Amino acid sequence: MGSAIIFHLLILMLLPASITSFSVSVYDNVIAPSTCQTLHKLTLEHTRRSHDGSSLFYRGPKIHSGQQKLTPIENALDSILRQLNDTSPMVEYWSRSQYINLDAHADIDENTLKDEGVLRCPRHGHVLYLQIANSDVNSDESTEGHENSGESSSAATISEQEKHSRMGPTVVFNRKVAWGSVTPRTIQSVQTQDDDIGVASHNSPENMKERVQEYIVDVENYWDEETKRQYGLLGNDNEDNAHDDEDEEKMAIVPAVNGRLLRFDGAAFHCVPKPPDRFLLSDDELTAFLEKDCEEDCEDDDDVYYWDDEDDDDLEKEDLSQQRSVILFNTWPAGSYGPRGVLPDCVVEAVPDGIVLDDDNSASLDDERIAEQWKKWQDEYGPNSEKLHCNPAEDWNFCIVDNLDGDETSDVTIPLMGNPTRRGCIQSKAVMQGQGLSNRIENAFYDGRKVSMTTLKELPKQR
Repeated sequence: MGSAIIFHLLILMLLPASITSFSVSVYDNVIAPSTCQTLHKLTLEHTRRSHDGSSLFYRGPKIHSGQQKLTPIENALDSILRQLNDTSPMVEYWSRSQYINLDAHADIDENTLKDEGVLRCPRHGHVLYLQIANSDVNSDESTEGHENSGESSSAATISEQEKHSRMGPTVVFNRKVAWGSVTPRTIQSVQTQDDDIGVASHNSPENMKERVQEYIVDVENYWDEETKRQYGLLGNDNEDNAHDDEDEEKMAIVPAVNGRLLRFDGAAFHCVPKPPDRFLLSDDELTAFLEKDCEEDCEDDDDVYYWDDEDDDDLEKEDLSQQRSVILFNTWPAGSYGPRGVLPDCVVEAVPDGIVLDDDNSASLDDERIAEQWKKWQDEYGPNSEKLHCNPAEDWNFCIVDNLDGDETSDVTIPLMGNPTRRGCIQSKAVMQGQGLSNRIENAFYDGRKVSMTTLKELPKQR
């Protein structure tokens, strides 16, 4: 094979859309402030009892007939999806309570990648923001009427101290599945789940739309313009909005706001930069930040050698200065079987037919404690956790996107998560140019509310 290493990845993408289409929706006032606080508490409990922090639940006839229960978190997520008219039969979810850096990546079925070298992506990804330190909106305020109108404080008007403590936004790109080039292949058939779960039959119109698509990633050989145009990865020359530059990307910057919902294409690359303007820092500036961050962590670790009685209580306390509590959830379409190895919450008594739990992953709670937990939830939140349901869709505020594009450009360096197999390319970072003034892009990363978007143009790939 020679000295060159070439990775060929098989990608199963469960979305029929073009690889470069871009769909990001942001809504405020999706859940009430009190619900944000309750869901935050419930996510901490879920994380402690779950195997790896993530769970899966099923939607459909069994839920509505009472044959299968949903936990309070699951009922809240199901209520959101119903308001969105999303009928996906499977939902994967997990949570994070602290602000950490997450490099750019696409959500995939991790076990399928490990076992088969196959990348499989969900249909839609979501972030539900619950409790955010220094959020632009206090938990007792309503977001009604803002609609991203620019009334919130911008990065230019906050102090350096406030800027330092600002929680980072979620950044979403139109790059999908893998950062490297991909070759589509057509799949002739797909299996489906049992109809009891509410999944359409194999030949139904609904399932025809959900046909699994495969992509092969070649990280060494990139397509020429003619091939990209053949597969719809470039706009038509006759279209007014055709892209002249094949390396053009879009980057949406979505601030973390209590009660906000972000919904995006399940195969889209996304990340959470720490500090918020991490993409704009030089190598020296980033090194200085990381060294300072490491020193602060070491100081916290040193405290364990000077223990007193008050520290016992601190074990149950969170670091509120770094609180960025979110629920992340992905919807999986019919025929996908969902992410391999992700199981229902262990307090769920019954799982759908055909789903088998092995001994190692059996419910860890005894029947009596499970029954007590369900009764407690029902007494506090209602039979179907009605008290935790989202607001009606007509009360949601759709966020308008502020376009940052301009004549000047700014360097933007985007770190990519994982090894070449995970990110689908050799390079560990993407060096881009943002179309806009550097101070406008920097302000967008620190803005407390306003959703922004800018165009990125890729520089020669790093080796």
